[in-house]
Amino acid sequence: VNPLSNLGPAPRTTSAGAAPGQGVQPPQGGVRPGAEVQFFSGPSASPSFGGDAAPSQPMQPMQPGQQWQAQQQPGFFQQPPQSNYDDFENEPPLLEELGINVEHIFMRMKGVAFFKRINEDILRDADLTGPLVIILALAFCLLLTGKLVFGYVYGLTATGCTMICLLINVMSQKGGIDLYRTMSILGYGLIPIVILAAMGIIVNLKSPFGTFVSMVCISWSTATSSRFFATAIAMHQQRWLVAYPVGLVYTCFTLITVF
Repeated sequence: VNPLSNLGPAPRTTSAGAAPGQGVQPPQGGVRPGAEVQFFSGPSASPSFGGDAAPSQPMQPMQPGQQWQAQQQPGFFQQPPQSNYDDFENEPPLLEELGINVEHIFMRMKGVAFFKRINEDILRDADLTGPLVIILALAFCLLLTGKLVFGYVYGLTATGCTMICLLINVMSQKGGIDLYRTMSILGYGLIPIVILAAMGIIVNLKSPFGTFVSMVCISWSTATSSRFFATAIAMHQQRWLVAYPVGLVYTCFTLITVF
């Protein structure tokens, strides 16, 4: 009973201040019961409810910030950038990309095998592909004769190339030579030693015939390598001074091959 009036009991109200039976009133501008909800796609479109839809506005150009927001929305797919790396027809060969010139490799091998003159530019364009193949062929021929000396071959190659490189740089007056070219020239000079190792598979080299062939191969390798060194660094007057230590290196390889 309302103590301040004689009108009877006071009406009950809800938490929102509405009278019983009236329910909670929807907020102003909300969705009215029975209204159809319409959805619009696009970053600048807004949904309208029922008949309260505002008139559609013309699309305005999006600013950079709006474009970034549009990219974050689901359903937005950005076209991948077009690249020029799909032109496989104009790509260079794989050996050219790796820096391996097969023509120069065969020209150096022919220069060693047939005592042919090689252009100075080809000698300066050194590589280790040919010497690596030659060293592997030497080790494989020795393996066929029952000699497992891979470590000796690689160790002697590294030591001999280092010593020859230091010696030539001391003797050279116009310009030195780097270790890379030294290994290239000495590696190609091993071709006669590989031929000797291949002969050792069939013929016994511990004989007078083997001694004679070994001397020929040592002289062959020394002459070609010293000529390559003299051409590469222009020290023709000191060619035979370089030939002596180079001949010692090839003599060590011959001793490994024969014995």
